[in-house]
Amino acid sequence: MAEKTRRDFIKTAAVSTAFLGLFGGREDVILNTLKFQPSIEWPKPPVMEKYYTSCGVCHSQCGIIAYTKDGVIKFVEGNPKDLHSGGKMCAKGIAGTHLPYAPDRLKYPLKRTNPEKGIDVDPRWVTISWDEALDTTAKRLKEIKETYGPQSIIFIAYPNSYVERLRKAIGSPNRITHHDTCIITHVVVQKFTIGAKLWSYDFPNSKYILCFGWDQPSKAKVCITRRFIEGKWKGAKVVVINPFVTLLSSQADEWIQIVPGTDLAFALAMINVILSENLYDKDYVEKYTNFKKYESEIRSWASQYTPEWASKITGVPAETIRRIAREFATTKPSVIPVHKRDPPGPNYANSWKLEHAIIILNALVGSIDNVGGWLFTKGVNFPSLDKVFPPPPYPKPPVKEDICGRSKLPLLDKVKLGIFSTLANHILEKKPYEVKAAVIYKYNLLSFPNPKKLVEALKKLEFIVTVDVLPSESVQIADIVLPECTYWERKGFSVRIYNGWYPQVSVFQPVINPMYSCKSAGVIFCELGKRIAPEYFKKSDGTFFTSTEYLETAVKHALGISFEELAAKGVWSKPGEFKPLTKLESMAKAGKKIQIYGETFKKYGYDPLPSWEPRRDKPSSEYPFYLIITRPAVHRHGKTTDNPYLLEACPENAAIIHPETAKSLGIRDLEWVWVESRAGKVKVKAKLFDGIRKDCVCLSHGFGHWSKGLIYGYKRGANDGDLIPDQTIEDILARKDPTGSACMSDVCVKVYKA
Repeated sequence: MAEKTRRDFIKTAAVSTAFLGLFGGREDVILNTLKFQPSIEWPKPPVMEKYYTSCGVCHSQCGIIAYTKDGVIKFVEGNPKDLHSGGKMCAKGIAGTHLPYAPDRLKYPLKRTNPEKGIDVDPRWVTISWDEALDTTAKRLKEIKETYGPQSIIFIAYPNSYVERLRKAIGSPNRITHHDTCIITHVVVQKFTIGAKLWSYDFPNSKYILCFGWDQPSKAKVCITRRFIEGKWKGAKVVVINPFVTLLSSQADEWIQIVPGTDLAFALAMINVILSENLYDKDYVEKYTNFKKYESEIRSWASQYTPEWASKITGVPAETIRRIAREFATTKPSVIPVHKRDPPGPNYANSWKLEHAIIILNALVGSIDNVGGWLFTKGVNFPSLDKVFPPPPYPKPPVKEDICGRSKLPLLDKVKLGIFSTLANHILEKKPYEVKAAVIYKYNLLSFPNPKKLVEALKKLEFIVTVDVLPSESVQIADIVLPECTYWERKGFSVRIYNGWYPQVSVFQPVINPMYSCKSAGVIFCELGKRIAPEYFKKSDGTFFTSTEYLETAVKHALGISFEELAAKGVWSKPGEFKPLTKLESMAKAGKKIQIYGETFKKYGYDPLPSWEPRRDKPSSEYPFYLIITRPAVHRHGKTTDNPYLLEACPENAAIIHPETAKSLGIRDLEWVWVESRAGKVKVKAKLFDGIRKDCVCLSHGFGHWSKGLIYGYKRGANDGDLIPDQTIEDILARKDPTGSACMSDVCVKVYKA
């Protein structure tokens, strides 16, 4: 593909995001691009190698075809055989071809020579060999373990089988993951009400789609968006509840501007109407939920939450709430989708209760595991690394409690998710013990609440090793850096989590040879394992296993084909007709039902029904505005804000403010301002836009990089995380939140001229 053609397409696919991320405008280009993309004929090089693989930018992992010439990627397109993405790609996926050729990617192992650490401190890197890098890392981790105990080593790492084996082999209880900033409320509440994590929706057959801040079409997640569009084209009514107009809001049949963080009141009032007017699906509810067992308690609880009560909190007229409740209950099939960082995600102190309320609403109308509704993911039984290569018994950590306090949240501990937001405080205060070393993989410090405080905490550690592709902020505070290869250069597979119709698996295979001296994460952590705890990285015959051996064995066991056969197809699926209520019937036979009344929550001391709880932070004379955080369609968090193609479409973020609010503050369009919260402040341009509430300020996520190694992303825009307060485990326990939510949008700010 010619350079100009690539740029033009990405800009066409993403022009609306430039408005969403910076200007807050209303455009239809992304939806139209997804509609018409298959008809576009792009010129291809005449002679090329063809490879099936997957996009590695987001969790959709859409099937793609890569064409190479002389070992260089020349062209990419969607795989038409992929029933997940339908042969389509978004701008992020197309621009992903920049990553292996990025001039600032990490190329060789690095060693820090400057003992000082911090923001804007030059690490004074020197290039070293892999042997020196791995040997040094192993030596330092073993020394720290022997001196301070295995609990003194923390793993800030994206979930990975090889990382987990190394952590368990060392004996550290500290597995620190991002879930409290991403999906924690969804996963915990769904697990203990429905019994599983649900991310799939039968939009093509929906007649009514109600979105509490759910906004995936505005994020251009192809596999979800294409099905949503199909449902909309077939006549589904779409209602969006959001204080800020987004692409989805502009496409909706009705947009309701709500006070941020009050969605719970709206949902509770809907439950009140549906129950008081007996609009619920009686047969479904009695057969598949525990409603009948607790009907008296449920009706008594719901009776207090009238639309009139909710109107005073949400700013939405009572009759509007009542009408939406009736429409939702009587226009079938109907569904309320949820996904990651929407209001029922870990954004507010009451988010976990909103998640529960949404599950109740979906259950009352018979939406769960049903046509046009909320579907259980159809998985594939891939054997774990421990099953393929059984390890000796892992050493028992000398202390049970992890550094972040996860063990004090029993439901969170049961689903084995982690916490980011308490880490800085607990390191600085040395509670419950002192941390001396960190292994960081695939996490950027900017994704943490109050990352500047975390930098101050990590500076106190004796040793940090970071595995990454780009010179991120996590790299800048490391002592040793191990360069990972890109998704274009490695093997792997992915079970599709956004599909509830039938099982789907996508493949990753090298379309180019690993460049420079980069290695896959599997290779890196196996090599570290050989040096630190060799007995845990051996096969039964005493030889060391490899990540490739695991992949080949797992694919053969789960799919009955070789990895090479999977790579030749690109995707594996087992299409079949969706059979509604299959999962719920199976649960009912086993004596299990959807817990409208949360028996498990009550057992552990939490509210069994989602009582009203206000947001954590409220406007005050000092901080009068609600902060809203959104995500541009052409960027994947901070992962792509160093990509020059995508930065052409959305180069930076801005503080989006209502024109009347700006006038009262004496702020002009594109003028530099300070946005300040109780946690910190950021300097950013103001953008005036009347599609936002007058009491709100909006920032897009993913900008504000301070790593000088990122030649395209350095100092573009501001990092919203600098405004988000971090927490202690005591803060979480005090508000009786079983999920450990980081409250990533529960903050108020002030705005003033810079």
